[in-house]
Amino acid sequence: MGYMALLRNLKGFDEAGVPDHVAERVAAKLADPDEVARSRQFPYRFLAAYEQAPSLRWGHALDAALRHSLANLPALPGRSLILVDTSASMSSGGFSKRSTMSPVKAAAVFGVALAAKTGKVDLHGFADGVFRHTVARGGSVIREVDAFVKRVGEVGHGTRIADSIRATLRKDHVRVFVFSDMQTFAPAYGTGDVTNAVPRDVPLYGFNLGGYVRTAFDAGTRNRYEFGGLTDATFRMVPLLEAGQRAEWPF
Repeated sequence: MGYMALLRNLKGFDEAGVPDHVAERVAAKLADPDEVARSRQFPYRFLAAYEQAPSLRWGHALDAALRHSLANLPALPGRSLILVDTSASMSSGGFSKRSTMSPVKAAAVFGVALAAKTGKVDLHGFADGVFRHTVARGGSVIREVDAFVKRVGEVGHGTRIADSIRATLRKDHVRVFVFSDMQTFAPAYGTGDVTNAVPRDVPLYGFNLGGYVRTAFDAGTRNRYEFGGLTDATFRMVPLLEAGQRAEWPF
């Protein structure tokens, strides 16, 4: 079986009673750095497999594979600010039709993974307020994601994107990522102007995980981008968009 097929069938192996000596061979392949590189799987694929497979015999291999998969994330120079919406609506339902993973957990995977890979990421959760989540390089991404998700509710249950950006944005941040369902306070409330919370020369990327009818900022104008959902393909767009702004190849 190919790598992706193995990853998707771990629960089936357990249900079929695959013996331990066979499971060890599967686990070895899953954790092999070369196999992970060839698979081009992004980190959340391994967390999804970890959650779907009931047996602990896959846990160590999937955690190792997830750490190896950080190399598959695009290279992003400079320091990034990542804001993950931890409001109540982000903890219910799946972030796509085919996924049962909650939106906040899917977003946390990317935030934690980028922080673990580069060390040049400031990761915050936000709702009515903000909290900073520090990720040690080289640690278990699965455990860090679990620790992040357990902090849901720590700073309330609203969605104040603009206030959260203003509270965390620094001069050395070269881009801002917001993972949210975008059901935020509108500019009419006085502090909800997301567009102008980020300087125009700093790219703002919104990942809309809820399909809300309104965008939270002026997406489609200079340095303002919104993606519908969160997939490997959308995330690979980021370095291409930035290369285009600098008139570099590829663009």
